[in-house]
Amino acid sequence: MRASVTLTADGITKRYSGAPLFSAVSFEASSSEIVAITGSNGTGKSTLLKILAKVLSPTKGTVSFQQAGAALSEDVYQSHIGFAAPYLELYSELTAIEHIQFVGELKGKALGQQECITQLTSLGLDEKIAASDRHVKQYSSGMQQRVKLAMAFALSPDFIFLDEPGSNLDADGITLLFDTIKKKASEGAIVLIATNDAAEVNLASREVRLEKLSAQHKK
Repeated sequence: MRASVTLTADGITKRYSGAPLFSAVSFEASSSEIVAITGSNGTGKSTLLKILAKVLSPTKGTVSFQQAGAALSEDVYQSHIGFAAPYLELYSELTAIEHIQFVGELKGKALGQQECITQLTSLGLDEKIAASDRHVKQYSSGMQQRVKLAMAFALSPDFIFLDEPGSNLDADGITLLFDTIKKKASEGAIVLIATNDAAEVNLASREVRLEKLSAQHKK
């Protein structure tokens, strides 16, 4: 059984050129929670998600990860994280399988070809394409998004960060994505989704909404 996990954001603030994008964001999420990060354009949803995943540093505040009540150290927490966003670049000369195997290498686990194919097809990538030597630069945007999501879900990480995960997916892809999100949460993962899509927000058990800061806050 998966050990319980917690993510704690304490007073997260991000400033650019001296002006705050958002200020003093604090919340805690626990095992099996799906949290939607929402807000109008320009409020910093993607930036906050990157900070929570420790892809980006905050101007002020801290983010911490706990497993079974103990803090995850800086040298191991990355192996517990999955991250996907439409703006992430894939390696154009690699196959889909090689992308999943790359994630395994980063997390210290060798993944066989069939394991990778199973992960890719679970998100709607055609099995023959997934198993082929076709480079991802030849994929459509929807196919590439499936690979990015498969990388995020690979090895069932404890903390899954998804930025507009339904981007470029058709209706069948959205259904498979939502089923996977719910499955990972049911298994004990924390899933955080940066989105303004109503259907994606409805997956969440709660919402962290970012508001545009007033002129007074920006002084």
